[in-house]
Amino acid sequence: MRHVLTALCLVLLTSAPPASAQDFPSIGSQYVDFGASMAAVGQMNNVMGAAVRNRRSDRVDSPRAAATTRYRPSPTVSARVRTQFADFIARADPAHSEGLRKFVQQNDLLGAWEQHVAGDGLRRGDVADAMTAYWVQNWQIANKVAFASRAQVQSVRAQVAGALAGSPGFARLGDAARQELAETFMLNFIAQGSAFSDAAARRDAGATRRLSDAAAARFRKDMNLDLRALRLTEAGLIG
Repeated sequence: MRHVLTALCLVLLTSAPPASAQDFPSIGSQYVDFGASMAAVGQMNNVMGAAVRNRRSDRVDSPRAAATTRYRPSPTVSARVRTQFADFIARADPAHSEGLRKFVQQNDLLGAWEQHVAGDGLRRGDVADAMTAYWVQNWQIANKVAFASRAQVQSVRAQVAGALAGSPGFARLGDAARQELAETFMLNFIAQGSAFSDAAARRDAGATRRLSDAAAARFRKDMNLDLRALRLTEAGLIG
């Protein structure tokens, strides 16, 4: 994944109104993810977490039978998720709620996500791609690693796809539920990545440390995983 410390910040902040551009990174300091209460988000994160915990070597597992992780996107679902996200960040930073709401409504955050991850072969419209970007970026932030290679990202994608293929809960999700799940991961990626980028660009060691600790705490609490004990390799995330 491209340099997490600068690229995402530039994609977002160069096109945003000045006040919103300044305020937006503050929402990434939230300990709880946007959409953390969604059953599907927690369930799929735990499915992936179990797959990672069971990997104890660089051995590449045989792929599961192919299962689609794509979905047919709906503008109505995107509008609903965007509004929910705007509500979340407004509550997170009430002093700047109006500017934050405008930022979310006036900027193509999902397009910014796609622009950032395209070099790693990830795309919109796919739950596995959205989860992969979220997991890799949180590993990077927790470990303060600026760069992940395309091969490493794609290896994690194979892990995610395999985990989802073995999940009856995922198989039951329809297009709307898959889209909501994917876009929730994408918006968390944007919020957390821009916050970390902004802190690094300002050389704010305290903020960088807090954001790194928050990423580690999220995964430890929600997925029972120590991101700092995992290695990101060309065979995926390995404990």
